[in-house]
Amino acid sequence: MADGAAIKEGFICPICIKDFRTPNNLLSHFQDQHSEEQDLLKSIKEIYGKAKKRILKLEDQDLQTFKEQNREVYFLEPSPPQDVGPFRSHTDYLKDLRREKLDHRTAETNRLIIRLDRLLRTFGPDRKQQEQELVEWLDGSSVTRCPSCAASFNIARRQHHCRLCGSIMCKNCSYFLPYDQAYRIVAPINNTSDKDYSGKETDTLRICDHCLKMLESRQRVQINQMLKPTIWQLYSLLEKNRKQVQSFVDLYNKMYDSLTSGETTFLLQDLQSLRSTIAEKAQIIDTLSKKIASEPVDPEMPKAVLVQNNIRKSTSNYIKDFLLTLPQPPSSEDIENIREKLAMSFREESDIRSSRQPKIQTVAVTTGWSPAPANIEPPSQDEDDNPLKEQMRIVRNYIDQARKAQRYEEVASLEENLRMLQDTYRRQRTALG
Repeated sequence: MADGAAIKEGFICPICIKDFRTPNNLLSHFQDQHSEEQDLLKSIKEIYGKAKKRILKLEDQDLQTFKEQNREVYFLEPSPPQDVGPFRSHTDYLKDLRREKLDHRTAETNRLIIRLDRLLRTFGPDRKQQEQELVEWLDGSSVTRCPSCAASFNIARRQHHCRLCGSIMCKNCSYFLPYDQAYRIVAPINNTSDKDYSGKETDTLRICDHCLKMLESRQRVQINQMLKPTIWQLYSLLEKNRKQVQSFVDLYNKMYDSLTSGETTFLLQDLQSLRSTIAEKAQIIDTLSKKIASEPVDPEMPKAVLVQNNIRKSTSNYIKDFLLTLPQPPSSEDIENIREKLAMSFREESDIRSSRQPKIQTVAVTTGWSPAPANIEPPSQDEDDNPLKEQMRIVRNYIDQARKAQRYEEVASLEENLRMLQDTYRRQRTALG
């Protein structure tokens, strides 16, 4: 081979000087193109066979060595189970360490909050002196570098003190806490407002990075405590409407029983109006339960899906069993028939009641509702100035207010008062001739 010629590698034909890439292609080429070179073909086959045997031999040796090295792992019988030895729980020790760390962080944060509250109350030309009296400042005579960034203090880089902890820092490592943000941090703790502080909203407090992180962490905790999940808000609203509609259902049943028994305590139109209100509340409750069931679930809380579905299922059963099964209001004809059947007994009871001294009842306020003062115009000169007439006008005004507020029990009590006043007034007119 000449000097400087390129060296070829691979399964190369010694006659054609071509690379056939695989030994089978090289043998096929020799048999087809160079059959006269039998000696050379024989030598190539011998070389290929020796190489193949050597490779297979090495693979067999490696496999045998691997089996011998791992024979104990693969072929030994499993050892019998051992008894559990003595053990020691470190849970209490871990809780103590964690409690000490949390207590230390909590105590430090509380101290910062107290100092911040006091600093917000400092004002006047000697404010800096007041701040040093509230928080002891670290002596900087022996401090040559900033503890945070290790920059040297000089004429251009002065020392500054944190107003909350008194530590030393440079200008680049200090932060200015605005007063309005400080108000929001302190006010929820001490139940104070901005008016309790004398500083301006444009004022600031210089603090270090450590104190800033402690205050921000406390503020994040406060925000997280105030925020409620959407599903919690929806469920609270659902329960509020459910309690309200339950009181309506109880009143509806009471009014229905009164009307179907022939009593005149309640009016049919009030019963129909109350049923419409219950239907609207049932629709609101059903919509809220659907929203709760469709709320996205946190992957870390797989049982939340079951809770949401149970809320939806229980709400549907409540609407179906208690709201949709309410009896239909009776017709006016049915009520008249019932009252006609009981007319004799009612007439006798009315005679007994008319013979007694009337007793004017007051409005039964059991749920915190009371009517507004009635603005009644004075009677004209031609109109009767009987005090009973004025009382009846006042009671009618109260009845209108109670009906608008859907206070049907108060309406019934006022209607009874009005009937008594009317009976008394008629007896007076009859006695006067």
